[in-house]
Amino acid sequence: MKPTDRRRRPAVRHPVLSGLAVLVTVAAGCSIDPDAGPRAVPPDQRGQLGAVEQEAGQSTGTSRVFLVSDDGSGRVLQSVPRDVAETPTDVLGALFAGANREETEAGLVSALPGDGQVLSARQVAGTLNVDLSPEILELENSALSFAVAQIVFTADELDGVRAVRLRVDGESRAWPTGGGELTSSTLTVYDFPGYAESAQPAYPAVPTETVP
Repeated sequence: MKPTDRRRRPAVRHPVLSGLAVLVTVAAGCSIDPDAGPRAVPPDQRGQLGAVEQEAGQSTGTSRVFLVSDDGSGRVLQSVPRDVAETPTDVLGALFAGANREETEAGLVSALPGDGQVLSARQVAGTLNVDLSPEILELENSALSFAVAQIVFTADELDGVRAVRLRVDGESRAWPTGGGELTSSTLTVYDFPGYAESAQPAYPAVPTETVP
């Protein structure tokens, strides 16, 4: 009979279990301890918190907004479609979003400030009362005239709107008309003659009676 080998054999380590043990150890060392209380977010990390960028819509739909055609031959308002609900808030919101890429490439721009906002838009009878953020007051001269005209012509497309009253932060202001005068009264498209391209076809010549 062979003598019994009493030497202890080395333990065999299972490779899968060993790997799991290493992962648990690494994960434990890299865990993030919860904050004991509120902490300030660094300024360079605040920009992505709830930021929503307003983008111009596609040139489709039944609603219409007015942009500025600036092809070098003279500026004029031109209407473009937007696929939004035909309500004052939605349509004016689409207007303030500006021109989309295709419209910009076609020479259309907006005179309205890019960071401007419509605070409220309420229709009372035939007048649309629009409250704007103060960025529009940074515009001067013809830029302000075209910006106001864009709002007025766009609002005129809404059902039942015949005039527009503009305010800034709830306060009345004097606004330039197409003739350069300032007025704090309601505005209509007739205050901006020649600002928008005509959608009417050319009138045919008056027929004349021919003499045989």
